[in-house]
Amino acid sequence: MLASLGTVFLAGNVAATPQAAPPQAKPANPFQAQAGQLGVRKCANLFSALGQTVALGSDYSGQVQAEKAAPDAHGVVGVVGMTYKTAAYNSQAAGVVVATPVGTKCEGQLVRVAPFQRACKDVLSLLPAGSTAAGSLSGVPLYNLGGNQGQAMLIASGPACVVVTVARGADVG
Repeated sequence: MLASLGTVFLAGNVAATPQAAPPQAKPANPFQAQAGQLGVRKCANLFSALGQTVALGSDYSGQVQAEKAAPDAHGVVGVVGMTYKTAAYNSQAAGVVVATPVGTKCEGQLVRVAPFQRACKDVLSLLPAGSTAAGSLSGVPLYNLGGNQGQAMLIASGPACVVVTVARGADVG
């Protein structure tokens, strides 16, 4: 039996460096808003935090899906298309964000895929400070990202490098 999914679209911008917001209004968080529009309450905060993380530094749009009949009993999933225009990266990327109820808490994951038009050896310097090599998976280099920010795989594709970032999160408290 197929589940009945609700779908909404989101769009926004997540600045790489915090900008001072006008005191009268806090910038809207499209991930939070769209999860709420689908009736997701239980995992909305975690989903929102993971969404803001996956899209950090980009202009983005996406699609969010949740189970219509019982949105708090099932996971919420977002797919995100991103455009970066920074000195270090000026291209497109894609991301997936998932938050799922586990008992009384929520757990989630994010995956970001970003192609760089340069060799992987040149992309290494862009990894967060403190990143360390963690071996390889079938020849694909794996790195633990500094600051406990997850892991990254650097996949050579001709003269380019595709960086796949994976991170997890959970409700705390």
